[in-house]
Amino acid sequence: MAIVLSITNQKGGVAKTTTALSLAHAFARRDAQKKILLIDLDSQRNATSILLGNQDIPPEKSVYALFQNKRSESAALYPTPLANLFVIPSNLHLVEVESQLTGALDGFFRLNDALQTLRHEFDYIILDCPPSLSVITINAMVSADFLLIPLQISKFSIDGIQNIRDAVTTVNRRYNAHLKIAGGCLTLHDGRTTLSQAMIPEVEKILPILKTTVPRSVAVEEAHLMRRDIFDYAPDNKVAVAYRELADELLAVFESQRGAAAS
Repeated sequence: MAIVLSITNQKGGVAKTTTALSLAHAFARRDAQKKILLIDLDSQRNATSILLGNQDIPPEKSVYALFQNKRSESAALYPTPLANLFVIPSNLHLVEVESQLTGALDGFFRLNDALQTLRHEFDYIILDCPPSLSVITINAMVSADFLLIPLQISKFSIDGIQNIRDAVTTVNRRYNAHLKIAGGCLTLHDGRTTLSQAMIPEVEKILPILKTTVPRSVAVEEAHLMRRDIFDYAPDNKVAVAYRELADELLAVFESQRGAAAS
């Protein structure tokens, strides 16, 4: 059964999609025998455009189909240049899902239902969520085993984290008791600033912060423009090193939690 990791933050501009893409590639490159699936749940289609270019994706062969009662999960699977990495792309029709599911009895469970078959086909499934606590994001929380929160040190970021914590508490109580917060990951980070040193303890009062921090680098945008992953484009870059370390740290969290559950 796949481990499902939701990459979530209701605030935009925190390298959420970069983190989802980089972790998907890091997991895939770490072990060629493992199958990885990235699901683009953001109607902005950033992850989709990087992995698949600007090709026209019909709604019935995109993530939009996963939220419909009549669906074919396999029809929405697309290969990527890495043989063991696949993607379910986004489509602009995804914006319609919010209104379609409002009031539906199974509105928060559509994605979870769609993932039941895919869980048996993949080892890791990464959900790149939209920058909001929408019905789609709640679907991702209901479906996930773990939640990773990319964040930057700022007052607004801390406010958003508390909202996410509250949402997780509600999801735990009503829909998915197994969802765990893997931690927050500091992205685009400069630990030398006085602001960072002052605010990190405040963030840690709300959620655990992972040891790995991801710095800022222009190489990330260069890689995106060339539709290459950071490990292929600049394998020795500080961001590539950080995302490898983050992948290893997350795998240790997964194993630790599985061991605790087994005992």
